Amino acid sequence: FPSHDRINRINRRGDKVGYWEYYVNGNIGAKGLYKAGYREGYWENYYSNGNVYSKGLYENGKREGIWEFYYLNGKIKSRRCITE
Repeated sequence: FPSHDRINRINRRGDKVGYWEYYVNGNIGAKGLYKAGYREGYWENYYSNGNVYSKGLYENGKREGIWEFYYLNGKIKSRRCITE
């Protein structure tokens, strides 16, 4: 994982860049990369209990390719090919 000085950065234009983590009520809600203000690359989203809700890739801010979705108990619910 990146060091804390490399998390949740904004560039001079005000775009989100690099590795970001989002928290809800102190628990991780999502984590992944931004490039020029758009989600890019691998992202994970979480339930409030800390288990993974979904994971997959973004290209230019849009979900692309195989995404996995999970039940609250952590078991795989579905895999879908997504193109937005």
